[in-house]
Amino acid sequence: MTSKIALFGALAAMAAGTVAAGMHTAQAQSLRVAMNADPDVLDMTQSTNPPQGLATLSNVYEGMWGFNPDGTKRAGLVTSTDVSPDGKTITMHLRHGVKFQSGDPFTSKDVLWSHERMLKKTWFYRGFARFIDHMEAPDDYTVVVKMKQVDAQFLALPALVIASKTYFDRVGEAEFAKHPVGTGPYKIVNYVPGQYLDLATWDGAWDTKPQVQSAHFVFVQDDNTRVAKLRAGEVDLIMATPYADYDELKKAGYTEVKLPVHPTQSVQMSLINKHTPWADVRVREAMAYAIDKNAIVKGLLHGVPTDYPRLMPDELGYDPKLKDYKYDPKKARQLLDEAGYANGFSMPLYVSTGVYFGTQETAEAVALYLKQNLNITTKMQGIQLIQLLQLIGRMAKDPNGEYVSVAGLPVANLPTPLEGVSLAYYGKAPFALYHDDVMDALYEKADGTLDPKEQGALIKQMMAREQQELQTITLWQYVDVYAMRKGVTYRPGIHGLEVVYLPQVHVGM
Repeated sequence: MTSKIALFGALAAMAAGTVAAGMHTAQAQSLRVAMNADPDVLDMTQSTNPPQGLATLSNVYEGMWGFNPDGTKRAGLVTSTDVSPDGKTITMHLRHGVKFQSGDPFTSKDVLWSHERMLKKTWFYRGFARFIDHMEAPDDYTVVVKMKQVDAQFLALPALVIASKTYFDRVGEAEFAKHPVGTGPYKIVNYVPGQYLDLATWDGAWDTKPQVQSAHFVFVQDDNTRVAKLRAGEVDLIMATPYADYDELKKAGYTEVKLPVHPTQSVQMSLINKHTPWADVRVREAMAYAIDKNAIVKGLLHGVPTDYPRLMPDELGYDPKLKDYKYDPKKARQLLDEAGYANGFSMPLYVSTGVYFGTQETAEAVALYLKQNLNITTKMQGIQLIQLLQLIGRMAKDPNGEYVSVAGLPVANLPTPLEGVSLAYYGKAPFALYHDDVMDALYEKADGTLDPKEQGALIKQMMAREQQELQTITLWQYVDVYAMRKGVTYRPGIHGLEVVYLPQVHVGM
């Protein structure tokens, strides 16, 4: 810990001309952050878990466009876009005068190269780009995207991370992966996996100069330790604040910001195997009625999360009339009896660990409710998020697999609800754990229209279909709580990932 504080002090001194490590002045313009997970890799063009990496590295890399704190889209590396009448040709006009942190200029060749690299390196981007036929670069500042079909998601999600082809050609794969560069406002100063990441502002950035000049991110998985560091003055801001500490920190004078973000905590079941008890929709309904979501949110989670059936009220396609499954043990037992499992059964229960607060406590409550109300015995097994994704990928291809989990799933609080459907519910996706022709047809029609009104109506139908089929049972929408010392303010963006985007942080007295 001593070496970490010393390193932070050195960075603060360089950035603001101070000499006292740990000094909290407006002039220092430095920030110390404790968060619960570090990037899987520094080179985001080959990340297998982009949400985890972008929590910090969204300060280093940029996509083709970005988002304002209110969730609206803003120009980024692309300043304007033209879409052909048939929706299959998208012409992107690139920003002039942008440089990478290596000093190399940003041009259309970097876009094409980044696209090809991510197609080879990342499963996530392959799914996003599945309808791209090819890209063309008629000049240095124009990229033309030829689509196989209309794809509304392409214009909604900045999934392509832009890296420098010139830098890669000069330094090679090993150096590129170890010391990557982006076009964002911050550059990587130092990184020790599992311990800390240091960033500092980059003078060549094209966008507005941020007030925070340097940042020291420490990676602390234990929830209580992050809070202890904040109280001890070792850090200025923490992510994933435990819900149990929310009221006490507020009373103690700390500033807290609650932000509903992706993912949605849910029970997910594989329906590929038609011979499991939960392959019967009546069993899935019984499970939904047997779990007291309200008690979990109000009791275990101190009322911080939300528990809407699917989407949040400010999202496209939200339906206030969508039926939720209220706690009803009697109805749950009746449905299980009708399905032929009056004596219950046993099933696995994988629990996502290490990233999202409240998952373990929720899984334990789910197991208790299922045992108490339905005599369903669960065999709980904690599993890290990356391994969980790998397991889901295998289960999606296994007709004999048995899979039930409590984990964060892509449902609410995304740039577009189409993203969640395409990742978790679309039968042709690599991680799809069930196949439903009705859902697939609705999704393809919604993704094939650029009309928001028509798209919203179709999303409503998809949410209703999800709630009817219950391949996943929504438990609660994740809310990240940022807690910070007096003098630090942060306005995170809605409908996205939980990140600390330093240009939106202000450090004062």
